[in-house]
Amino acid sequence: MTSPAAPFTARTEALRILVESELRHDFATDLLDRALDDPRLSAPDRSLATAIVYGTVRHRGTLDRVVGAFSNIGMERMDVEMRWILRTAACQMLFMDKIPAYAILDEAAELAKRHGHHRAAAFSTGVLRALQRSLKKIEPDHVPVDAAPAPEEEDRWGRSLADALERRWPGVDLRRMLPVPGGRRALFDRDLWPEPAHDPVAWLSWALSHPGWLVKRWLARFGAAATLGILEAGNRHPEIAIRENPGKCTRAQLVERLRKENIEIDEAKLHISNTGPLAKLASFQDGWFTVQDDAAQRVAPLVAAKPGELVADLCAAPGGKSGQLAESGARVVASDADYRKVREMRATFERLGVRVDLAAADARRPPFKTAFDAALVDVPCSNTGVLSRRVEARWRLKEKEIEILHRIQRAILAAAVEIVKPGGRVVYSTCSLEEEENGGLVREAIREGNGLSLEEELLILPGAKWTCGGYAARIRRMRRGPGVDGKGQF
Repeated sequence: MTSPAAPFTARTEALRILVESELRHDFATDLLDRALDDPRLSAPDRSLATAIVYGTVRHRGTLDRVVGAFSNIGMERMDVEMRWILRTAACQMLFMDKIPAYAILDEAAELAKRHGHHRAAAFSTGVLRALQRSLKKIEPDHVPVDAAPAPEEEDRWGRSLADALERRWPGVDLRRMLPVPGGRRALFDRDLWPEPAHDPVAWLSWALSHPGWLVKRWLARFGAAATLGILEAGNRHPEIAIRENPGKCTRAQLVERLRKENIEIDEAKLHISNTGPLAKLASFQDGWFTVQDDAAQRVAPLVAAKPGELVADLCAAPGGKSGQLAESGARVVASDADYRKVREMRATFERLGVRVDLAAADARRPPFKTAFDAALVDVPCSNTGVLSRRVEARWRLKEKEIEILHRIQRAILAAAVEIVKPGGRVVYSTCSLEEEENGGLVREAIREGNGLSLEEELLILPGAKWTCGGYAARIRRMRRGPGVDGKGQF
């Protein structure tokens, strides 16, 4: 007997997206983007569906551990629908503060009934009621602080993490505490995690929802205190950062116009909220601003482009850095391997009113001669510095893929060096925190004797100040290489 069709609501759509993502191995965020175009979803429903999908994916590791503590059936033994019903319900209960518990339980029971039968509904209700009874309270939390990175040996992780956690949450039973992004914490009446000093990787991985292999890498490179900050930042909902277009307006003019459009804006940071669809704002359509993360805005200025200089951006999409370079007065050639993205960039640059020449090309084999004063390569990477935005990356990335990315990144950097005239600059950047993709790769390229020197590098770690991070380095090509005369044309 076929179950009756579920009513079309934010929760049913969120569940459909998450189940379909797992079964088809698609990105849930891509499925969500397509679903949000459905006119049957009201604006509040679009917001709720987005919050459920992003929140459940982001906190999946924590949710599985918490739900598993109240279920006599392991998450891996449940069918796919029941897993996601319980995950989404627990996410709403723990990480979303405006939905009453009775509504969460009733909706989960109805969804379970439609995807299974009455016993499934009773099971979901039993698990969630046990979770609700164990949750003593959700209370305000202390403000996190940044810590300087310091490499640590594995035998130090337990003690240093215990010290960092005591500074972060003094006097709290850490086995029964769940950090809730947005300045809150949940307290339970039973242990959910191990003692941090005894198993630091497990505590960080489960309580802060990141894969254990990534936690280990960061503990070794950055130490426990900085790793704690990175993980907390990865779970925060990122703010929308924008950059004014100096060819169209001043910062003050942009702030004034956005406020007239009823947009909440932090004038100092240029972070906006309460926007609705950005593309519908007249200020956006008129090209007054670009959406660009704070850390990403730090990369293009490293090129130090001067008016009239010829600059290549070989991995240009979606075009934010190319736009910055063009605003400086440089002559910019932006290329990307995806022709669809090149077309989208053309529309972006027309909206901004900047002149950028476009090409569709593989960054490892750019169709240019040695003609450029500078090049920028924001290479494909593991995205480990932007997990707050790319919420699925933490679960999809495998450690062995970092070496594959390293080879691609080396090839792109080598190609960028070849198109830059002697004395020119290459800015290499990633949104990764991994040494193999960042400083280690740059120093490897310099050691190969290609007449390169490292002039400046920047590593931004996510933490209390930065929600997203990444790496950038400016490299100077010091001398002519084989066959280079510095007089080529692009």
